[in-house]
Parts: sequence; structure tokens; C-alpha cells
Amino acid sequence: MKLRKSAGLVGAGGVNQSFVARMPALLEQMGPVKGSSLKVSRRIANGLRAGFGVDAYGALEPCSLIWICVPEDLLGGIASELASSLPLAGKTVVLCDVLRDSLWPSPLRAAGARVATLNCVPESLERKFVAEGHPLALADLRKLLARDRRRLIEIRPATKPLYLAGVHLASHLLLPWVAGAAESLRAAGFPRNEAVSAVEALGERTLRAYGKAGDKAWNRVAAERLHRAVAEDFETLRRADSRLAALFADGGERMLRYFAKPTRKQRLKVMARRSG
Repeated sequence: MKLRKSAGLVGAGGVNQSFVARMPALLEQMGPVKGSSLKVSRRIANGLRAGFGVDAYGALEPCSLIWICVPEDLLGGIASELASSLPLAGKTVVLCDVLRDSLWPSPLRAAGARVATLNCVPESLERKFVAEGHPLALADLRKLLARDRRRLIEIRPATKPLYLAGVHLASHLLLPWVAGAAESLRAAGFPRNEAVSAVEALGERTLRAYGKAGDKAWNRVAAERLHRAVAEDFETLRRADSRLAALFADGGERMLRYFAKPTRKQRLKVMARRSG
């Protein structure tokens, strides 16, 4: 299949460790690669085994698709340099693995670029990606990822904070509750491997229940039972481990508030409107 577009890359940091380095469809059409110097540009291109190093942003002008893969703190400066170095009107610019979304006050958008952001969905073995931004840029990304049999999940502009919140709630912010559950069982006498196994099984059951019933997996009876358990067991927990007691009480109160009215769907709508 003859490629209709040439792609360029602006890179810094660990480009060769990013998902960009494992995208055959992109690497096949990679052309100029711009780093902080010609030496760095060539090093990036050699690491990718694709494209060729260049020493000026102007070398990217023939490219209709430009990828930017740089640390977040460098993005603003590099975007300004790129926008001031070549015409970007009608070009697709993809920001790789960044926290900000495509609507941030960017010189790229001001210059007429079709900006999109692309993030890999954690624990998907780089088979699923999340993107948001200009519709034509998203169409380009969907076609490119489809060539590698990868799935693109499009999210609405200005909702990236919601996506990132979901990722963090299911990983980093979940960890204290996982650790607290395991430590509670260990304090009661479970061997560590048995405690972790029990927590894993309970977590999977909870996730399956939510997958089937959504918010209905949490019901009023369960809420009242948890409230009684917190009230009755708090002092015992506090004497055994004050941190676990605080975590248990705080978790109970937070869950009761979260599943109270308004519904989760209503809250998400409010959050989406605020972020827009």
C-alpha cells in the first residue's frame, strides 16, 4: 500500500521508550526527526530505526502529520518554536502521552494546526489508545492505528481530566484501599499470600458486580450494613491500627456520599459542563 502522507517527529526525553517506538505503521512513513540538536535528532532516528535526523524545524514543512513526543514541561516552548518556524495550517499535530488536552491555549492551534492528543490506555499492552482533538486529526489517527490492529477510543474535547481521573482512581488512588484490606487480614492472622489472594478475589467480585449492575451493585442494605460496621468496629480497629481505622471510616463515609443522590451520571454531566 502506497503511503499518501509523510510524518515528522519532534522528540525529547525518552522517545525510544515511548509507544511511538512500537508503532510500525507510523515508523514506516517517518521522515524528518527533530531533536534539541542534530546529534540528538540522529540518535532518536537511529533508536527508532526510522526517519532521519534534522537540525531545523523547517525540515518538517513537507510533513502533513507531525508528532510531538516530549516531556510535559518542554511542550509549551517546543510548540512555540514549531509554530514560529513553519506554516502549520491544515497540518495534523499529535501530542503524545501528555496530560493537557488539545484545547489548551497553544500556538499550534493559533497557527491553524489540527491538534489532537494521544495516550495509551494503561494495562492494554498498547492495543488501546485514547485520543481527543480536531475531528480530522482523529480520523488520521484512527486509520493509522487500525493498520496496526489497534483500537482508538475517542473522548470529547475538554474531558481529558475525567479520563485521567478514572485512570488514577483505578490505580494510584485505589492502592490505599487495597493495602488497607490486605493489612487488615494480615493483622487478623492471614499469611501475606492468603491476604492478597482474598483481596484480589473480593476485588474481582466487586468489579464483576459493577460491570453487570452499575451503581445498583451498591444498594441501601449494603450501605446501612457498612454504616453499622463502621460504628461498631471503629474502636477495635483504632486500638489495633489507627491508620486502618481512619481509612475504613473515611472509605465508608465517602462511599455513602458518592452513591447518594444525585446519581453518578448526573455528576459526570456537571463535571463535563464545568470542564467545557
